[in-house]
Amino acid sequence: MHVGLGLSFQSYEDALTDKQVWANAVRSSELAAELGFDGVWATEHHFTSYDITPDPLQFLTFVAALDSDIQLGTAAVILPWHDPARVAEQISVLDMLSGGRLILGIGRGLGKTEFDGLRIPMDESRERFLESAEIVLAALDTGVLAYNGKHFQQPERNLRPAPTAPFRDRTFAAAMSPDSFEIIAKLGVGVLLIAFKSWDDVAADVARYRAAFEDAHGRSAPAPLTNVLVFCDEDSDRAREVAHRYMGNYYHSVIGHYGLNKSQTFAKVKGYEHYDTSADTSAEDDATAVQEFIDTCVWGNPAECRDQLESIQQKTGCGHLVLTFASGGVPMADVESSMRIFARDVLPGLKKLDVDSAVR
Repeated sequence: MHVGLGLSFQSYEDALTDKQVWANAVRSSELAAELGFDGVWATEHHFTSYDITPDPLQFLTFVAALDSDIQLGTAAVILPWHDPARVAEQISVLDMLSGGRLILGIGRGLGKTEFDGLRIPMDESRERFLESAEIVLAALDTGVLAYNGKHFQQPERNLRPAPTAPFRDRTFAAAMSPDSFEIIAKLGVGVLLIAFKSWDDVAADVARYRAAFEDAHGRSAPAPLTNVLVFCDEDSDRAREVAHRYMGNYYHSVIGHYGLNKSQTFAKVKGYEHYDTSADTSAEDDATAVQEFIDTCVWGNPAECRDQLESIQQKTGCGHLVLTFASGGVPMADVESSMRIFARDVLPGLKKLDVDSAVR
């Protein structure tokens, strides 16, 4: 089992300067290497304090130099926001510099303010994602860039530096809406799970993904990658208090950043119709929705955290866990304490979990 650290570059309610946010991310990366986490994972977001990390590949190049062993993960590079030839080159450069340590996460994006700021029509995102994914994945497989599509026309060129190792089995694509799971299965990559509903519902989505993957490729799907918010403390009551405050904050930041409420409709945005239904649901009973989200997160004393994560692993069959300790404004001192307790009492056993024994 790969157990990585998911970084948060959030300045909740702009309480931290951008410089402080990035200093905390660097410190967390150093701690991850020191404490025995398998990888460091960075997201991609633009323009707001929701998550201040416009270039995860550049940041992870810095992390690669901090430690010679830790793996590097993107969760995720949002392909519609990039020229596919350039992003394929950036991926190849980081993998070359790190000696093949990159695990690639890709996605299509959801933030309207980001699409508008980057001048990309949001209703083209699914088409752009699929075309870009085909270009990038093929180039990383073959070393050749070539494509003739609706949005991208790529003359045949060599990808340099040339890839030195296959990427297909270390690539994951983010999925939240039901139809995304089937699309990702057809691409032939792993699925990156981001919990915003019960783990039983997520498990049902994963089962559909696995069936679609096997139908399309005639082989079993790779074990998913699962991202979870975590707070671990020796005192269960304190862990509950911290989790409910800061994970609740994070929930509200997600709803606000993505417009997942009745103030914005997705009904007329092609490819995002599912989120129009989600918006109505999330706005119906705010307290209930917040509690349901907190229930998908992991918090408690070490034994409670271990039990919760083992349950998630059994339900999803994941082979990678990416754990985010900083969310919704958790003070850095609490982030560090939580990481240290977790690394001492939970991490060693978690890394030994037999992925193949999970429900598949």
